[in-house]
Amino acid sequence: MTERPEWRRRWARLVSVLPDPFVEIDEVGVVTEWNPRAEEVFGWRRVEVVGRSISDTVLPRGVDGSLFGGSIPDEAAATVGETATPTERRPVELMHRAGHRIVSDGLVFDSGAGHDGPVRGFILVPVSHATPGVMTTRGRDPLTGLPDRAHFDRRLAEAAARGRVTPGSVAILLLDLDRFKAINNSMGHDSGDRLLISVARRLAQAVDIGETIARFGGDEFLALFENPAGGAHADALAFIERARAALVQPFVIDGVEVFVDASVGVAVNAFGTDDPATLLSNAEAAMYQAKRRGGSSVETFGESMRIELLDRMSTEHSLHRALERHELMLHYQPVVEIDGVTTVGVEALIRWQHPDQGLMAPYRFIPVAEESGLIIPIGAWVLEQACHQLRHWNLEGPKGPQGSVEVNLSARQIDDPRIVATVERILSRTGLPPECLTLEITESALMQDAASALGVLRALKGLGVLLAIDDFGTGYSSLSYLQRFPLDILKVDRMFVETLGSNPESEEIVSAVINLAHALGLQVVAEGVETAQQLRILRSLGCDLAQGFLFSRPLPAAEVVTAFGLPISA
Repeated sequence: MTERPEWRRRWARLVSVLPDPFVEIDEVGVVTEWNPRAEEVFGWRRVEVVGRSISDTVLPRGVDGSLFGGSIPDEAAATVGETATPTERRPVELMHRAGHRIVSDGLVFDSGAGHDGPVRGFILVPVSHATPGVMTTRGRDPLTGLPDRAHFDRRLAEAAARGRVTPGSVAILLLDLDRFKAINNSMGHDSGDRLLISVARRLAQAVDIGETIARFGGDEFLALFENPAGGAHADALAFIERARAALVQPFVIDGVEVFVDASVGVAVNAFGTDDPATLLSNAEAAMYQAKRRGGSSVETFGESMRIELLDRMSTEHSLHRALERHELMLHYQPVVEIDGVTTVGVEALIRWQHPDQGLMAPYRFIPVAEESGLIIPIGAWVLEQACHQLRHWNLEGPKGPQGSVEVNLSARQIDDPRIVATVERILSRTGLPPECLTLEITESALMQDAASALGVLRALKGLGVLLAIDDFGTGYSSLSYLQRFPLDILKVDRMFVETLGSNPESEEIVSAVINLAHALGLQVVAEGVETAQQLRILRSLGCDLAQGFLFSRPLPAAEVVTAFGLPISA
């Protein structure tokens, strides 16, 4: 008897590394072993089932429990040497923690006498059949063990068919991890996979009876809720609270603490929006809206979002034609040297002369271009037009602005593997010296995937262009990354500049940013300067450059020459 604890420890270590789900039950149906693969497949943690009757936990109601009692017929025995190990292949049906049934073939066995009596169990093997209405091992996501997209689609189709007569009886949500790409790239794909497995486990533990959680793909997860009384939306929101509480604790991946949050979109069935494809599309639209609001938030698809979605679709359709119809144009705003207030360059800003809506500001269409991928060809067009225009002004001598032209790069452009080649090609084609081009990247775009952005910026810097970090102070830059980025210019966001003179804290913040930038060897540009008082304060704080309405609005190229060079008194 004294050897029994050591035997059990060795047994537990052995089954813990099995690639298949392994379950062991004693003679009265109490679970005595539950390996990690069983946790993944069934969603139940080992501590939740070991020591409890299988009938009270994972055995579905109405399923015959005789599988776990009695004896296996002698004719099913397989003899190995002198030791008989009776086994029998039988269908095994258990309840996933998320509420759906899992059926698979299992090798049911007698493992011999345990400490208090006979021990039985089973190992799941690949299925050779499928039972309608329940999940099989064939319907599992191979990485996380959750139901896969095909299984979810079947469940959603069934729920949508039942819910057509009761609006609000079906809800789905799409959950997308925030900044997973950055984690994946910095830690490696194997670590990213381990994180996804851990996230899936926690989400499965947050699921209530009757709810379904599935992996949509990548770092996205789907959940389905049915409530015949019309309360599916409330059920979805309740799950979100449980899920976010489950995700708030750090994940330890390869000895490193990793924190994750998620953006969630919810869609509910209603008359006219009760088919599965529409529900999925609406949930996706709501999730992207949550992303646009900065992530870590929840959005429910409703009438206002439907109208917004239609508007965005219309904008995207028109934007496809805007380039070929020559509806896009550039305006230029001067960047001035703050002591003498002389022009040292211009920033190129895109505008859209919409045939029906008139002149559109960038905030109206740039987000649509980002999401649709149109920002890649549009961004290349902006870059070439701006370089060509400055080269033209340089050749005209004193008639036009000299110095450099600043062009914004979006996060999507930074991710484009062709961005360095595109910049190099345009500089060669237009003949603009590289040092006359400044590429601006927003702080938030840089930090979406800082490690990847660092490589791109170093390659761009190798071309000889200048690099600026835009809207500084609005994101979450790591000082260590800021030191590593090959930057030349730091632009202070207008939100800090506009309260200079009225808010002492703004002056302290701007002063600190200027001192930090100078310590890193960067020039500082203050954006959004509109008053002489702001200009005087910026001068006193040692700011280098400025731009804003005090000097000039963004102007078409034809009007720039006459507007630039005017003295500003302050």
